[in-house]
Amino acid sequence: MEAGVIPANLQTISGTWGALYDGGDLTYLNLVHLAECDGTSPDSMTINEIEGRRQAMLAVEALRRFHPGCDSAKLRNFGMTIGIRDTRKIEAAYDMTELDVREQGRFDDSIGIFPEFIDGYGILILPTTGRYFQLPYRTLLPKGVSNLLVAGRATGGDKVSHAATRNMMCCTVTGQGAGVAAALSVKHGQELERLDIALLQAELRRQGVRLH
Repeated sequence: MEAGVIPANLQTISGTWGALYDGGDLTYLNLVHLAECDGTSPDSMTINEIEGRRQAMLAVEALRRFHPGCDSAKLRNFGMTIGIRDTRKIEAAYDMTELDVREQGRFDDSIGIFPEFIDGYGILILPTTGRYFQLPYRTLLPKGVSNLLVAGRATGGDKVSHAATRNMMCCTVTGQGAGVAAALSVKHGQELERLDIALLQAELRRQGVRLH
């Protein structure tokens, strides 16, 4: 900012980068965060995608100018689209809570586990302790709608729990759980809200899923 590379009023460039390959490439740069982007609006996403790429080039120039070893750095490519961490979520039969993701929540209807990895809203807890929480089947079931499952970042939960469950690896847990539940629902003629949890857990175990 003092050198005029980044405008003084710009507070959106900060973050992390990944490992360095032997050939000199960084695996990724996660440096531009545009909190005002509305992920439900195509216009807002377009405007922020343009702005995000503009700021990414400012960040690359700052690295070239001031970070040792980056003086000849070149950007290989952008993310193909702007990444959205949070839009709409369902109100579920069970909404995950901050306590669940911080204090190793346990559930009888677990469909999988996820480490104590919280990243968002100013909280960063890395998965280095071996602690983990379970994901309940009920967090996939929206209130007031029958025979529907919701997986991924839209599952039920509060703000802090979302900072854990929105992670891609956690989305694979709820996605596999939802897919297996849907198949069993059709195969056995059971409504999703009344699905035999033991049957679901047995099939997930057969597929190698760790439930507890």
